[in-house]
Amino acid sequence: MRQVNLRSVDLNLLVVLEKLLETRHVSVAATQLHMSQPAVSRALQRLRDALQDPLLVRIAGDYELTERAIEIQRLLPSALATIKDVIAKPEFDPTTAEETIRFSGPELELNLYGPPLLRRMKREAPGMKLEMKSDIRNQFEPLENGKAHFVLSGQTPTTATSQLHCFSLGRFSYVCLMSRNHPLARKPVSLEDYLSQDHISVMITGAGHSIIDEKLAVLGHKRNVAVKIGSFFAAMHFCGQSDMLFLVPSIFDTQIYNGHNTVPSPVPDFLKDHHQEFFLYWHERYHHDPMIKWTRNLMKETTKQYRSGE
Repeated sequence: MRQVNLRSVDLNLLVVLEKLLETRHVSVAATQLHMSQPAVSRALQRLRDALQDPLLVRIAGDYELTERAIEIQRLLPSALATIKDVIAKPEFDPTTAEETIRFSGPELELNLYGPPLLRRMKREAPGMKLEMKSDIRNQFEPLENGKAHFVLSGQTPTTATSQLHCFSLGRFSYVCLMSRNHPLARKPVSLEDYLSQDHISVMITGAGHSIIDEKLAVLGHKRNVAVKIGSFFAAMHFCGQSDMLFLVPSIFDTQIYNGHNTVPSPVPDFLKDHHQEFFLYWHERYHHDPMIKWTRNLMKETTKQYRSGE
């Protein structure tokens, strides 16, 4: 088959070609296309040059299609339909969608934001599914390699990348969590109280709550971290079954505290300005995808109460 230089073919010419093959008349085609007759004549000449075939030939006063034109007329409708599908903006209907949205991130973020999102999805997109994979180390790698549509995280990328987008899911102060039977339960915790207790730390990046330790170091103090653990909810369970303290964001509700036999108390003054912000991240490759846009909007709606000023 002869190779065709596609750069020499204007897509608009294919529309003209379809009408010329249908009407077999330049003037009639021009009228139906709302073009001038000279413009259609020029288009026909360009098509003849590109296809190296006369396409329309005059026989006994009428125009007839060449054999090549007959074959093109058979193939052209499906070709134009394919081109339209390629160019057309994709649509997304949540009521009929059956796709799976893939999330990745630490268990804390997945547990906080996954259930509210799932409840909304089941109402608005009953056929869709959620896939949530807990990952605390290379948190942003699933976005880079395309294994996840979104990452939920309280961390920021260690290396700047223009390929990632994000928005805030909320910014929260901290509370000091302890067993409901702890002597300090439901009381304001002073710095002296805080330092006198053993502590639990979650190892998100391998070092525990290093920011807390840095703040204490500036004040000339050091806390005793008795347990370092890789699971946030396991840490809450440890806390409820011991006399150790555990710092958590204030996003949790009473039901979660009760489920772990814990209660929150106000943090010491040196931690009053310490906050945790959570983000929804996604990659540029999905930025304009209608399904991903819909999911982002759903996340904004389900977390609106956590963002001030909205």
